[in-house]
Amino acid sequence: MPELLEFDRHAILAGEIWRLWTCHLVHYSTQHALIDLATAAAAGAVALPALGWRRLCLAIALTAPLISGGLLLLAPDLSYYRGASGMAVMLAVLAACTLWPHAGKRARTALALLGAVLAVKIGAEAIGYSTAWSDLPAGVHVAWQAHLLGVVAAAIAIKAASAIPAR
Repeated sequence: MPELLEFDRHAILAGEIWRLWTCHLVHYSTQHALIDLATAAAAGAVALPALGWRRLCLAIALTAPLISGGLLLLAPDLSYYRGASGMAVMLAVLAACTLWPHAGKRARTALALLGAVLAVKIGAEAIGYSTAWSDLPAGVHVAWQAHLLGVVAAAIAIKAASAIPAR
């Protein structure tokens, strides 16, 4: 079943566009799924009070294909992708941006530090460093481009959310 939902470059280019959304729902292992779910749920819970359900759900629905479409363009050697880490990054950045306007100096320093850590993490992944936390199978590498695209998608979602009523 996961094979019908994963990002499969050739299948997407042949017209199976649902994969642009569903690839974020399937994972390579239970541990991989739990890490993505925990991160996305925590970040979503932080962003929810500021955005409301409507804008949060729209952000998720609209940025999922942006991240996948970005992978089509920016990662031509990536044939397959599974996971919600790009979406989790998008939600984490979105959460940080909802906290920023009301944060004091210390909280803003912490948010800026978290942003710097995220940038270093993505940079390290881009040059080949990664952790074994996600329990990816042999031959499957972290798609750092999805994480970078999650940051870009968050910026787009923030701009779009400001134009959409909360309820």
